[in-house]
Amino acid sequence: MTSKVEYYRIAFLTTANQLTILRICFVPAFIILLSYRELGWALGTFVVAGLTDVLDGIIARRLGQKTAIGAVLDPLADKLLMVTSVIILSLPQMELLNTIPRWLMITMIFRDVFLLLTSLIIVLMVGWRVFSPSPYGKASTVLQVFMVLAVLYTNWMGVVVPELSVLFFMTGIMTAFSGLHYLLTGRQYLNLSE
Repeated sequence: MTSKVEYYRIAFLTTANQLTILRICFVPAFIILLSYRELGWALGTFVVAGLTDVLDGIIARRLGQKTAIGAVLDPLADKLLMVTSVIILSLPQMELLNTIPRWLMITMIFRDVFLLLTSLIIVLMVGWRVFSPSPYGKASTVLQVFMVLAVLYTNWMGVVVPELSVLFFMTGIMTAFSGLHYLLTGRQYLNLSE
């Protein structure tokens, strides 16, 4: 029988989890590249990080490498990259031609913090639960990724695109709606425990 230390060592060494850790390592590189206005490289880093997200999911499913560590690390890596991207791309100090509006940045961060706190409350009151992403949460994530890619690309190309405001609005609406949906789902968890 393997010890817990051995289990975690083996779990960390799976290809899927190594790709997730690599994605986490891309975050400081992405920040540095944006800070030095290397917009093409920053865009490339974001795309490669996204590809590692797709690959680690495929590998985990196909090769049976799903682990408890991966279930925590994967969404953590995703949120770390997304929140970092949204904050930096909304800063006026970056002097970018196209920036993410601050109201959207606040909406996205508030939703994520709110979901984290709600999940924590549910776990403390009901016990450990696996929270599956809803279709609205997935749609919100797709819009957020597409928005970051659009802002990075248009800045790299050096063009002002006022039409991005439509994408910002759609992303904000879906982000808020998915947050409300998760809240209702969380209430169901609590009602089932009574």
